[in-house]
Parts: sequence; structure tokens; C-alpha cells
Amino acid sequence: MSILERFEALEHDTGNGSALPALPLPGAGTHYLAKGSADEPVLLLRVQKRRVPRIPLGLRHVQVEFEVECAVIDKEAADGFVTAVFCRAVCDPIAPGLHALFIHALAGAVEALPPNLTPGEVDGFFESAVELFRSFSSPAKTSVLGLWGELLVIAASPCRDTLMTGWHVTPEQTFDFAFPGAHLEVKTTARHNRQHEFALNQLRGYRVPTFVASIVAEQSDSGENVFELACAVQDSLTPHNRAKLWRLLSQSVGSEVEGAGDVRYLRTAALNSLRFYDAATLPAPEISASATQCISSVRFSVDIDRMPSIPVSESSEVWRVVGVKNTD
Repeated sequence: MSILERFEALEHDTGNGSALPALPLPGAGTHYLAKGSADEPVLLLRVQKRRVPRIPLGLRHVQVEFEVECAVIDKEAADGFVTAVFCRAVCDPIAPGLHALFIHALAGAVEALPPNLTPGEVDGFFESAVELFRSFSSPAKTSVLGLWGELLVIAASPCRDTLMTGWHVTPEQTFDFAFPGAHLEVKTTARHNRQHEFALNQLRGYRVPTFVASIVAEQSDSGENVFELACAVQDSLTPHNRAKLWRLLSQSVGSEVEGAGDVRYLRTAALNSLRFYDAATLPAPEISASATQCISSVRFSVDIDRMPSIPVSESSEVWRVVGVKNTD
């Protein structure tokens, strides 16, 4: 079971007073993911007491108290529960669309923490987390469809960790995945034809092998959303890349986070539609050398259904170039 499924399976026990049902998190075993009284996720980090208390931190959808005594039900503990001083971060119970992201983004980052955090270690942890929380108030940086396609390519790859290392930090970067020796650009459409929009410098002007992954996505309530697709990816990633996955996911969906959870596409159908193209073989406008100094930001659409894709039998070469070549 995933950590989200295990969290959802937690049940309140009225016989234990105010103690919260909780899961010990991977790592030191002293930090917990608990379920609040309104079924909201609560992150509990075991901490040392401060000489000078720090005032609580209030952000959109997340409240943090830096030093609070709390009891949790822990079936693995000797007497069935644990009472200790924790730093408590609570996700807004009226924003259930955020709960999965909160759980994966924060619980996954706990694994490398020491068992009993100093005030400085707690502050350092939340300095990074605050940026993630603040992204929920920012405009979305990319479309849910485009993000879903990029996650699908990572999920389909035999070199997931390598792709995560090269995944763009901002949508303004030229390619979705960029490495010293290769580029990979992902184009996803919900139409039935593969008509994609390109920037001229995605198809021309580079000095390394560049590939285009084309996906036709079918929306369906029985499909997977971006958060569920990210869950399928994360287990094969290093802790560093797992943190990067959830950070970029949060920044990408921004204030549209709850709506993003409602948009679902069929993974199997999309995988069957996945095609790779050598970018150099796709048509692009020709601009003379004398005009390139005057013209910039050229964008255009290409119906690549009409262009030859890399044969399925040779698609492993794409992963070899992108994955193996860049992990040497």
C-alpha cells in the first residue's frame, strides 16, 4: 500500500482520548503522519525544545506550530501510543484536493531527517517547505495536460532517475528534459491528430541529439490525475529527485492544485499512443542567417502524424541516448 492509502486507512479511536491515529514515517521512526479530527493530514516531527518559542506559521492551506506536546496512536510502540514534543504541520481540512500533495511532498522529505530535530534543523526543513506552500497561491506555470504528459514519459522510461535529473526547473526552459548530451521535448494533445506547437529553437539550432515524444491523451473519470501519476513514479527515485518531483509538481499546478486533481487521463491508452521523433526530421520554417538577428520567438504548429516516427523496435535507442549516455 502507498503511504496515501495507509493514511486513508487510519481510523480514529475514541478510547484513546485526544491521541491521533498515526503512521511512523520511514527513516528515524520518530516522525509521524497523523490523521486529524476532520481527517486532515498532520505532519509531526519530533523536536527538541526551544529556549525562545517561535510563533506559529500561517500559510494558505497550511498551519505550522513549532513546539507542541502531542499524543499519537502507534501500534508499534510498547504501550500503543507515544506522547512527545513535536513540530506540527496541519493541512487545511476544507482543501481535500491538497491532501495527497501535502502527504507525498512532506512525508517523503522526512526520510533523511535525524530522530530528534534541533530548532535549526526544523527551521531549515520548513524554509524549503514554505516555498512549496506558497506555490499554492501562485498562478499555474503550465497546463495540466502538458504536465501529465511529461510525467507519463518519466513513468514509461527505464531511466526514471536520469529523466528527473534533467527535468526542467521552469516552463520557460527550451526543452522539457535537457542534458549535456541530449534533449527530449514532450508534446501532449487531447485531440485525435498529433498537431503540436513548437518553438523554432526546439527543432533547429541545437548541437546534440534531440527527440520529440508525442502523446495523444484521452480524458476519462477512470483515468489518473497528475498526483496519482507522480505516485507511480516516485518509488524508483532517489530521495533528492523525489523531493524535486513534488516541488516541481506543486510549482507547476500552483493555485489550480485542487482542479488539477479532477483532470484524469487514461494511462494505458496514452502509453500505446507514445511515439518518438527525431527533431531534425520534423519540418520547420527556414529563416535566413541575415534575418535571425531581427526575428525571435518563432512558434508554429506541425501535424506530425504526416511525419515518420522512430520505429517502435528502435525506440530503446532514445532511452539509451537520453539515459545511459548521460549517466556515464
